[in-house]
Amino acid sequence: MNRILYFSLFGVIFLIALVFSLQNLDPVKVYFYRGVGKELALEMPLALVLTLELLVGVVIGYSVRMIRYLQLKAENSRLKRQLQLNMAGPASDR
Repeated sequence: MNRILYFSLFGVIFLIALVFSLQNLDPVKVYFYRGVGKELALEMPLALVLTLELLVGVVIGYSVRMIRYLQLKAENSRLKRQLQLNMAGPASDR
């Protein structure tokens, strides 16, 4: 049941993205640098620009999430070691 729901949701999102992309094929100019006498720009379809922005946002979000995950993993390891030391300590006093 979950698999059917997952694939149907994926299909709907894919169709919406496909329709969006086909309706936004107009070229736009993306400026990366605009200085005195110099400019660095690319011309590409609007759908591609938005897809690339989405991809960059996903990568940034994943990176931030991964940093937090690694911090929590290190803290978890530290707390496990501390718990093992605390549990081993009182047993030697008996």
